[in-house]
Amino acid sequence: MLEYTLEENRLTEEAGDYRAQVVNVTSFTSGELADRIMKIGAGLTRSDIASVLEATKQVIADIIADGGAVHFELFNAFPSIQGVFKSPDESFDLARHKIRINLHPGTALRAAVNEIKVKKIAAVLTGTVITSVIDIKSGTVNDKLTPGRDIKIAGSKLKIAGDDPAVGLYFVPMSGDPVKVDPTDIVVNNPAEVIAVIPALAAGAYRVRIATQYTGGKALKTPHVFTFEKELTVA
Repeated sequence: MLEYTLEENRLTEEAGDYRAQVVNVTSFTSGELADRIMKIGAGLTRSDIASVLEATKQVIADIIADGGAVHFELFNAFPSIQGVFKSPDESFDLARHKIRINLHPGTALRAAVNEIKVKKIAAVLTGTVITSVIDIKSGTVNDKLTPGRDIKIAGSKLKIAGDDPAVGLYFVPMSGDPVKVDPTDIVVNNPAEVIAVIPALAAGAYRVRIATQYTGGKALKTPHVFTFEKELTVA
């Protein structure tokens, strides 16, 4: 079973485009291949199979090193040369030319592709995540808020960045409009930690929300929004 998740496609201009990301792929070593061959009852010992696999690897590598090509049911391998030659008399130059190995599936692998079954699974959250919120004044964790004093938010990919108007740090009341923190009141703005001054909030319960286009690489087309699940209280 080929498992995959869907993630936002940042290479297209259209919002809402997603691409499949293959996950949980099991890899096999030469020894594990030998074990699988043993299970199909090939009539060979494990050491015999390991020797054949090693010999096959060496022979194929030698053929390629000699400039040859290998064509059989699993794959086709052949060398080619990359780079520009300025004249018919120019020779190969390692500074400007490169030898590459081309690998293409053979008939057996092309047939195997048609047998693959796929399964969509839930994506592991990789965007902004808040793990804890500390009220500096009271020293409490995931509990109180003290307006006018600092709050320390810990997590991953928290850095508030991007030119979308929605980007920012918010305190979201249980009813009513979110209160956005003035950007000048964000005193530490790092991927793992954000420290900001709590605005003048009315008494009640709130949740902390971060909207950011930060990824650590290419910025998101639209902000990723994460709302911390714990309720924080202004007395």
